[in-house]
Amino acid sequence: REGEDLATTALRGGPALRLPGQWNQWFNFQSDERKAIQLGMCVFNGWKDEGNTHSHEVGLQSTFRPMNALSLRMNPFYSFNYDDLQYVETAAHNNESRYLFGRIDQKTLGVTLRLDYSITPDLTVQFYGQPFVSAGKYSQFKRITAPRAERYADRFQTFGKELSYDQAGEAYGVDENGDGAADYFFAKPDFNFRQFRSNLVVRWEYSPGSTAFLVWSQGRTGFESSGDFSF
Repeated sequence: REGEDLATTALRGGPALRLPGQWNQWFNFQSDERKAIQLGMCVFNGWKDEGNTHSHEVGLQSTFRPMNALSLRMNPFYSFNYDDLQYVETAAHNNESRYLFGRIDQKTLGVTLRLDYSITPDLTVQFYGQPFVSAGKYSQFKRITAPRAERYADRFQTFGKELSYDQAGEAYGVDENGDGAADYFFAKPDFNFRQFRSNLVVRWEYSPGSTAFLVWSQGRTGFESSGDFSF
């Protein structure tokens, strides 16, 4: 059944865009959690009926408990997403809004790390860390023209020769009337986003009902507009 993408259009003041129906599939496998080593895998797949839109994700789960007081976890994950109707920007032209979308090719890779160690019943150490990178490139830019049209292809106009790119300004220009001058611009939406987040917590219950915490947190973030999948 076709639905409405309220998050990308109606919430921005535009008409709700009619989207193709989507099929989703999940798998989850996990070994005996009572063992010292526990392994698992989770898989997601999604497809839309039109537009060659599909997304996939696989995650691995591993837990190692060499003793009751120590637990180590490492959960890497990888996903890729191809969406024919990814919102890009809302531009203005002749006092009218232009709802711009594109086809995104996005890849994401990360790993979640956790450590729990009870040195004594009153003194514990916990660590959490997650390095993460996500990169996306856009193509087949389009303007929504009839968001509720019955046929999928009639809901938008894919830009062709009316689209130009300014390398210095990293922006696209759209010449709707074909006079050789861009009527409006939108920024290059490609991205490479990298992040590392971590927390270290030491908890000491030095007296019954009285606890002291030592917390150290760190976050690092990097961004580039290349769209290349690189660390």
